[in-house]
Amino acid sequence: MLKKILFLFLVLFLLPFFSIEADSSKIYSKGYVNPVNALNSFLWNKKKEGSIGLTSNVFIDNREVTATLHPISFDSSKIKIAFSKIKYLDEKKETTDFIFNEENLEILSKYTSKGLSLANKNQDIIFQFLNKKEEKLTQGIIFIQKNSLNLVFFSIHDCVLEKVKEKKKKKKEFHKNHPNFSFIKKKNCNSSKKKIAVLSSKGIYKKKTNQQYSWIIFTAEAWQQNKSGLN
Repeated sequence: MLKKILFLFLVLFLLPFFSIEADSSKIYSKGYVNPVNALNSFLWNKKKEGSIGLTSNVFIDNREVTATLHPISFDSSKIKIAFSKIKYLDEKKETTDFIFNEENLEILSKYTSKGLSLANKNQDIIFQFLNKKEEKLTQGIIFIQKNSLNLVFFSIHDCVLEKVKEKKKKKKEFHKNHPNFSFIKKKNCNSSKKKIAVLSSKGIYKKKTNQQYSWIIFTAEAWQQNKSGLN
């Protein structure tokens, strides 16, 4: 009997340590409810516009998670300049456009800077922006690794997804509120991966990772002002 009690205690003690990874495929899957250890808190949240939060490290191909450097002070103006240099190519529609509009850039740079100063080495910034009018959705994560700012897209101006209906919850304080990024696809929603284009190739690199993701790395040259055209 004592052995059974000790075994049960050991299982209950170790269980939390086997569930700390944030799997992005689960974060955005149908009906997924985010646990406390996956999405820790809102940084910014507007129902019809999007969310920015802290998540435990998202494990993707070719990422050296131990190289993550958080908390870290990173100026929001540098983030805004870097992110303003990327565009997307939709070959199916034969269109090119900026990934983030001016409003998105302002919000994302501000709360990414704040999030990086609050996050620890086991956390990333996770974000999503919705544009109901154009039926577009952009989702991804941000983290600092070595001397670079890293941006990984899960989707870029993809078809809009509708939020899973939930029971109303009581409003909680900032660090006790956990964003739920659970979505289900609309009917007749056709997805297509977008290609990344840049205004300047200086300090901006692409890194190979999971096939459905796009990983962009920004180094010091990328957050310098640049007036050159698309290349």
